Amino acid sequence: MATRTNKTKLEENTLVYVVSNFDGVLTYKCPRSGESWLFKSHGASDTMTVGQIRTMLSQKPKYIEKGWIKVDNEEVIQFLNLNKYVKNTLTKDDFERLFEEEPEKIEEVLTSLESDYSKISAFDLARDKYVNGKLRDHFVIRAIEKSLGQKLDPNS
Repeated sequence: MATRTNKTKLEENTLVYVVSNFDGVLTYKCPRSGESWLFKSHGASDTMTVGQIRTMLSQKPKYIEKGWIKVDNEEVIQFLNLNKYVKNTLTKDDFERLFEEEPEKIEEVLTSLESDYSKISAFDLARDKYVNGKLRDHFVIRAIEKSLGQKLDPNS
């Protein structure tokens, strides 16, 4: 007989840190509470209740599905079943670390991305690093271009 795991019960009014994973200004207004959030830049954080995050997931799912908002609490991620969105979305910091890996690893990760937003974020960051001379390894550049299907050199 399979053992049953008891799912943690969280109160709807429990406050949770959320972080913007969006490059630029991001706003969200909760349709139920009417409360608004303004994230002025990537990495900006604020708090929301579990209920507001649940509402976001049901009413405006793209914020979580596309990885624009990242819930910074493992217990809440488990409780609201956000695992499938979390594992498919990489942050800017994740890409920074990825671009330091071997080309084979870069290709493997970039080709497995399911989120279009993550692909666009990876490309934008790589192009910015390329243009500013911070991305110079030819093999890494080729791996990124091959995986994302675009040239990093804006002049090509």
